[in-house]
Amino acid sequence: MKQKTLLKEVEFEGIGIHSGEISKIVLHPEGENKGIRFLIKGEYIPANYKYVLGTDHATLLGKGGVKVSTVEHLLAVLYMLGIDNLTIEFLRGYEVPILDGSGYYFYKELKDKTLELSQEARFLKIGKGLEVRNCKAYIRAEPSEDFCVVYEGYVRGLLERAKVKYCGNAKEVVFARTFCYEEEVEYLLQRGLAKGGSLKNAVVIGKGFVHNPEGLRSKDEPIRHKLLDLIGDLSLLGYRIKGRIISYGGGHSLNYQLVKSLAESSFSTTFTSSSVSTP
Repeated sequence: MKQKTLLKEVEFEGIGIHSGEISKIVLHPEGENKGIRFLIKGEYIPANYKYVLGTDHATLLGKGGVKVSTVEHLLAVLYMLGIDNLTIEFLRGYEVPILDGSGYYFYKELKDKTLELSQEARFLKIGKGLEVRNCKAYIRAEPSEDFCVVYEGYVRGLLERAKVKYCGNAKEVVFARTFCYEEEVEYLLQRGLAKGGSLKNAVVIGKGFVHNPEGLRSKDEPIRHKLLDLIGDLSLLGYRIKGRIISYGGGHSLNYQLVKSLAESSFSTTFTSSSVSTP
């Protein structure tokens, strides 16, 4: 598998769901082995778990006194499209625009603009099972010759339990919007979060119904969004993954713990695709 970048620059502009500020970003094509990185106020921040500053309702990266936030939806789309080399420059704001709350518009704009490069992609192969957990959730990584991610969870008042997976078809994931429960809204606002949130960019779940007049895009849309978040956070490993990731109820904090554990595990092996025979 070859590394990829974009054919040309692409811009996105919109409100940040937590900051409430308008953000504008430009995605610049890069050459081999540059990786994914953010550029803000003259500082480059690699899209890597080593630069994670926070995981409270979004993934926050920082370096040199500057930060970028809510990077997970865009990073998930880049990973699913196989884009390995890119500079994401902030011309305004510090939060990736939320757009409609999903990865759909990123995917729509980028899917036909990828460019294959000459160098092989870098992979991390999971060689032995590894698990991280807290009191309510767990995420397990297992050996596999392919990349597949499974998310299982529930939606209070709407869905007792659902399991969704991504094994290569981005269209099954990118449409799913971020969400919250109606009783969380005031709490989030009091903490300085969700200042840019609305029914145009998030699903608000009541007791047995959703406040959005158009309803859900699928009955398990919130679970699929958690899967989107997980893929974006996994991309912070800095490698493509050969393995199966299974999450039950995980969120950004546990996603980060898994990525850190995988990076530091002696049971994980890094290699380029040229050194691996195709199954």
